[in-house]
Amino acid sequence: MHNEEFMDKVSVIVETDGLLRHYITSVVIKDIKSRISDNRFTSLNSNHIHAALLLKAIAPCALKDFAALMRLSKSAASALVERMVENSLVVRQPNPHNRREILLSVSPDFEEHVVFVRAELANWFASLIEDLGEETFEQWYSVMQQLNTVILQKIRSPHT
Repeated sequence: MHNEEFMDKVSVIVETDGLLRHYITSVVIKDIKSRISDNRFTSLNSNHIHAALLLKAIAPCALKDFAALMRLSKSAASALVERMVENSLVVRQPNPHNRREILLSVSPDFEEHVVFVRAELANWFASLIEDLGEETFEQWYSVMQQLNTVILQKIRSPHT
């Protein structure tokens, strides 16, 4: 059992993560999206772009893995993927190792835009990090590397 101080610290992390995610999705990605030059993608919302960024990190992947990463039910993730396929963001391909499974990836048409969005997000984070200082940045980087490894393991092997 964890003590109250530990749980208070966990709460700060969770709340800050939520605040950061909300700010990135509702403000930063919205601004970046406005600078995507391809007219085919002007009707996209920030959630589509956020989903494409996350998919890029684990692609190719099954719908269940994408749903887990997006924190969505399988049916909600399926509806999101369908809209993304219709908007040329995502492609579906049969899994060469399991022909009953379909794998999702960012479409080649949207790939260059995902690269642009990632670069712009990196620029935004770089300016945020300047305010935090080098030492805090290095600590944050170390923790995020470890967290990334743990999360990707859990996504790919949810029963461990």
